[in-house]
Amino acid sequence: QKQKHIIEVKEKETLHQKHIIEEKQKEILDSINYAKRIQYTLLAHDEFLKENLPEHFTFFNPKDIVSGDFYWATKHNNKFYLAVCDSTGHGVPGAFMSLLNIGFLSEAINEKGIEKPNEVFDYVREKLINTISKEGQKDGFDGILVCFDKANNAITYAAANNNPVIHQNGKLQELEADRMPVGIGERKENFTLYTIESKTGDMLYLYTDGFADQFGGPKGKKFKYKQLNELIEVNSSKPLQDQCELLKASFENWRGDLEQVDDVCVIGVKI
Repeated sequence: QKQKHIIEVKEKETLHQKHIIEEKQKEILDSINYAKRIQYTLLAHDEFLKENLPEHFTFFNPKDIVSGDFYWATKHNNKFYLAVCDSTGHGVPGAFMSLLNIGFLSEAINEKGIEKPNEVFDYVREKLINTISKEGQKDGFDGILVCFDKANNAITYAAANNNPVIHQNGKLQELEADRMPVGIGERKENFTLYTIESKTGDMLYLYTDGFADQFGGPKGKKFKYKQLNELIEVNSSKPLQDQCELLKASFENWRGDLEQVDDVCVIGVKI
């Protein structure tokens, strides 16, 4: 009887502890889900993108509820800016970094009036170094910032460890990028201002490394950039929504039952 009583007491204690853990887990998830709502308000709204880029698609798939990857847009002095970036980390730490990075990008363009994408990246890098890198941290982001200047029919961009790709004249071409992050890296030179030579109907693609780095397939290996670019090229002439759905399906089929390893962001723009 005594042993039975001890077992019953232990079972009650276990159930009570389980209930406490479940309540705490629910509180944490509720908190992170609310953070997701805040983060999503700072991402580029679809209506705003459609207004300035009538033909585009967005495939955004965070690893966790909130994301280190982000896509952001703004309009200033009749120029439209679109950023696709991968902040250090993912989940909650990555989301903190993405909010900080969005804030600095907005400050550079909308408050400081910096118009050239490369100079925007130079400014944001200095802000990051002076605010969060004082303790030797190397947090920042890789990414692309594109400026669509419709008045002058010009497209310029800056790229940090991240190459845009363009489909034109029937083939996919990888564009140039600087091999350094927006933050502390081995190199700290001024970012380059690149110009995209394009014509109406060309497709521009911006993506982070999450899709290419996903493990899966029959041998559990990385998807890789070569295969991603081949997938984009094969489907580049299809309607944009179909391209987006095919990317989603390909990602899920490749991943299978394996865990998603990183945030995923792919944006396609028909020029």
